[in-house]
Amino acid sequence: MSDSQSVREWLTEQITPLLDDSWRILPNQRMPATIDRITVVVKYTAMERLAEAPQTHLRNTVTLTIADPHEDQVKAEDALDDAVLALCTVLDSLPRIGWTGAQKVLVNETYLGWDITLTVISGKES
Repeated sequence: MSDSQSVREWLTEQITPLLDDSWRILPNQRMPATIDRITVVVKYTAMERLAEAPQTHLRNTVTLTIADPHEDQVKAEDALDDAVLALCTVLDSLPRIGWTGAQKVLVNETYLGWDITLTVISGKES
């Protein structure tokens, strides 16, 4: 991660090439009112000093919301079973990222989704 690159930009840059081309990745917290494909929204929610590292290092908390466009709950659940597993597998393959849990959510009161909580370690490059 470069000094001028935000956590959201870096994370989006890391995960996008590893996900299905048909997915939509939104690097900002706003979920559109309607979606037409699997959509992942990056929500950068907190940061704290990483006490066990140099002062320039931070532990950043991010929530990735993955939502499926099907309004039929059965179709959405079936699609999300595969999609959330694919996203978590991608996260497992990346350095400086650790996810701690995933929870099923209702998105925009219409779509089923999952919120995946993860941490990203950032620090000033030497």
